[in-house]
Amino acid sequence: MKLSTILTRSLLAMGFVALVGCDDGSSPSDNGGNSSSELDCSVSDGTVVVSPKGGETFKMGDKIKVVFGTDVKDGTYRIMFRANEDSDGMDLLEKSIPAKDVEIDGKTCNTVEVVLDEDHNAEVSDEAWIVVRPYSKTAKQGVSKAFKVTE
Repeated sequence: MKLSTILTRSLLAMGFVALVGCDDGSSPSDNGGNSSSELDCSVSDGTVVVSPKGGETFKMGDKIKVVFGTDVKDGTYRIMFRANEDSDGMDLLEKSIPAKDVEIDGKTCNTVEVVLDEDHNAEVSDEAWIVVRPYSKTAKQGVSKAFKVTE
């Protein structure tokens, strides 16, 4: 067999192994069966929260994944819980997320895990929202669709 044939077949085999090895069907940013790669985090001149998607019911103590996109260049970003429409929101994280930890290209999904409990300013609510707010550009915030939080 010619050396060129052996090399070609070897390269094809390595490419096949690489393709199979890259897709295990799971994602570290899985959020209720939807990986962040399946979500559209596109935004222009602001922030968009795509998960929670709305209509979910969470229990106090649940860990949930907040998925958002932004193109707002800011120093830090806050993840907040709003228990009702009149609430401005309370921080769910001890510290704001530094800009170096956020993709701000207006298309990449960022995923942050938060805990819904009293220690993290969450409360039981029939209609709650997650807000992602750039710290100094508050008008560019994104708000999730409404969801429910039970005991």
